Amino acid sequence: MNTHPSRCIRCLSWLRIRSNYASVCLLIIFTGALIQPSAQTTQRRRARPAQPGQEKPFIEPVEMHKAPLRALETQPAQRGRWDTLPELMPINPVHVALMYNSKVLVISGSGNDPNNKDFQAGVWDPVTGTVRTFPIRWDMFCNGMVILPNGRPLVLGGTIKYDDFLGEPRTATFDPTTETFADTAQMSGGRWYPTGTVLGNGSVLVVSGLTDTSSTVNTTVQILVAGNWTPAGTIFSGVPLYPRQHLLPTGQVFECGANRDSKMFDPATNAWFEVATTNLPANRDYGTSVLLPLTPANGFKPRVMILGGVAPNATNTTELIDLSVDQPQWVPGPSMAQARIQLNATILPSGKVVVSGGSSNDENGETAALETELYDPDANSFTTGSSMAFPRLYHSNTILLPDATVLAVGGNPARTVYEPHIEIYSPPYLFNSDGSLARRPLITRIDRDIRYGANFYIRTPHPGDIKSVVLIRPGAATHAFDMEQRLVGMTFTHTNSQLYVKAPANGNLAPPGYYMVFILDSKGVPSKAAFVRLT
Repeated sequence: MNTHPSRCIRCLSWLRIRSNYASVCLLIIFTGALIQPSAQTTQRRRARPAQPGQEKPFIEPVEMHKAPLRALETQPAQRGRWDTLPELMPINPVHVALMYNSKVLVISGSGNDPNNKDFQAGVWDPVTGTVRTFPIRWDMFCNGMVILPNGRPLVLGGTIKYDDFLGEPRTATFDPTTETFADTAQMSGGRWYPTGTVLGNGSVLVVSGLTDTSSTVNTTVQILVAGNWTPAGTIFSGVPLYPRQHLLPTGQVFECGANRDSKMFDPATNAWFEVATTNLPANRDYGTSVLLPLTPANGFKPRVMILGGVAPNATNTTELIDLSVDQPQWVPGPSMAQARIQLNATILPSGKVVVSGGSSNDENGETAALETELYDPDANSFTTGSSMAFPRLYHSNTILLPDATVLAVGGNPARTVYEPHIEIYSPPYLFNSDGSLARRPLITRIDRDIRYGANFYIRTPHPGDIKSVVLIRPGAATHAFDMEQRLVGMTFTHTNSQLYVKAPANGNLAPPGYYMVFILDSKGVPSKAAFVRLT
């Protein structure tokens, strides 16, 4: 990777310490220099950040030099706070996945540029703020991605051809230690815009996506078992691209969008059946879906929320469904403050859901929703949060980080140009009422390998002040949906020095693999996460 931008950023950070005024002025100057492509980059035609003088995408009028002019958040304890990092994302972050080493895999592929053959991926380190990019052998643009039980991200498909799109049948795993891809077994035909779901036994279900022979949906359903793809029936008629799916505690998979007629897949019989029809009389295109927290307090009853969507003019409505009852029905949920399409929703350790990004008119930055909203499942209500500095539209993503903050990247409503700024959301639980940083509980020691239904221990200085212990599966997000995130609460007791925690009962409740463990104190302040492997 070209190191010149990194040297400029380090220099700029030193100058910021010396003089706030100089920092702002020099950032304006250096930002223009940082985004000027080299001759080699221009020749490669890699999708690139917005540049002054070029044709602007729909995110105009926001420009890169406005980053340090963010309005100061005066109520972080109520609204949280967004911060913009000094580093820029050097590739279009169409796909992101958190790994067990706390780093984030970023996949761009061709980056929404049909002329770009310099396929790229990268690894972002939230501790150092650096991004290491590297070439990849085939175009993983518009893939599906999940995390295998061994902790390796699995890439499902991608792009063979633009306009009309043809899907890639190849798959690959990524090794977080060596930071290299390895091709794995090919699927039964191409899949462009597929969805992957890790099942309770650690196998992987893949559905949908355009084939490699025509721009039609791949109707085969497959399950990856012991490294080989096995047939699992035929998809239902009318399946959307990137269907929103969630593994339930029953072992079945619930599908809920963008189509109105929600379905259920039973891996035991490879059969699909109808569940319920949404109340909104339109498909929720590029809306999102969240499996709400599964906790002892709610009896681990699965409830799903769908939010926003509908093209080109979005809706602000939400709907909820309780899948623990005999005849589930969609019911209206609270409305968001603003209509959103291409939005993102991320579960926090507190159980609340951060809803951010999107716009009321698809791919139009002038209608961007900059203000965050926080959904409380217990109160079934939204509260407003802090505002982002940059529109986050098509191809934007958010995922939870191990320090209990939320990463926001991307935005690519026009081809070859993307939003390079990286933003971090610090939720209200990280602040005291006066705006100072809250004191956080500490995990000083923990069992790194935990077993289903067994007890494990967590050492912490004040075990009597801990009110909850939760597992959160690391996210893998793209196209307004996280295919991996889920929160599972656990029961626990404590002594004077440690917590004794009971792991989830089985893989349907929490599929095998790596999880973040958070402990939250009596004020609702979370610790930083410790990674464990659940088997």
